[in-house]
Amino acid sequence: MRFFKYHARTTRPRSNASPTIGLLLLAIVGFSLAFAGSARSATTINLGAAASFGALSFTAMTNADAAGPTVVSGDVGSPTSVGAGVTNSGFARYNGPADAAGMASAQDAVTAAYLAAEAQPTTGDVTGNLGGTKGPGVYDSSSAILINSALTLDGGGDPNAVFIFRAVSDLTVEVGASITYTNGAQPCNVFWKVNSAWLKNSGSTFVGTILALTQITLTDNITVQGRVLARNADVTFIHDTVVRPTCAAPVTTSTTAAATTTAATTTAATTTAATTTAATTTTPGATTTPGTTTTAGPPGSPGATTTTAANSSPAAKAAAAKAAKTADAKAKKPTRGHAKPPRHRFGLTG
Repeated sequence: MRFFKYHARTTRPRSNASPTIGLLLLAIVGFSLAFAGSARSATTINLGAAASFGALSFTAMTNADAAGPTVVSGDVGSPTSVGAGVTNSGFARYNGPADAAGMASAQDAVTAAYLAAEAQPTTGDVTGNLGGTKGPGVYDSSSAILINSALTLDGGGDPNAVFIFRAVSDLTVEVGASITYTNGAQPCNVFWKVNSAWLKNSGSTFVGTILALTQITLTDNITVQGRVLARNADVTFIHDTVVRPTCAAPVTTSTTAAATTTAATTTAATTTAATTTAATTTTPGATTTPGTTTTAGPPGSPGATTTTAANSSPAAKAAAAKAAKTADAKAKKPTRGHAKPPRHRFGLTG
């Protein structure tokens, strides 16, 4: 039995500093990106009970009848009065003091939406003239917002992109100005939180829901893809059109795997020509050495080999002698292992 002595090795504990630092850095970067993303993005404004309205005022809602009626695709309401020239066939109509209770929840919802838009963090400044292309975000003006050219709202491929524009004072859209949306942006996600609004872009389009603290005034033949909601004053139309927006439902794309038809493959019969091989006679126990003639040994000596050189050249003789020596060494090699001793049987006689 062998004994050995175990020598314990001193094991140095692996340091956890590197993984810990790496995780900490990842956490910091992730938090920074999340914070930056939240700061850049705007969240949609919940209009609550006011969402079904196309036009809502705190005092009178009027239309210059001589120019033709204003058509609103949505509910309309005023606790004072709604002019006959404001039409909204197929939708709810709240007209005057008798209907004031029915629209109270909608007016409260307008106030809540106004304050919600005011509370969101800003992402850009639009003081002065507003035009060109704008992506999603919350844009502030320290005074008024003036649109006197073309403004394009680019959703960046996101149908949920939200645009909020806020002004300390008024929103004015000049003659010849227009607002369009592209690349996934939707009118239902555009909001204007202002003190008052005056749309003068006759024959053109305005996009978004106006949340005004006081009055909203539209000149002739303006199309609003949104809503006009005044908290504390009038809404005035002159032969305009208001289309209450709805957000498009997400499109679900389903992919159906096409059936695959595999054509049958015909394998041609292959004819192999018969090959005639000359008969070969093998003598058991014989060993063939290149360049020699081998003959089986005589009976009683299996495996014996007689090698006769077929060539009398010195190289041939050397090869034959080597082969003979190898065969003789194999024959004399002792068998490995131990021979079993003879078994003796013992018995009793008597």
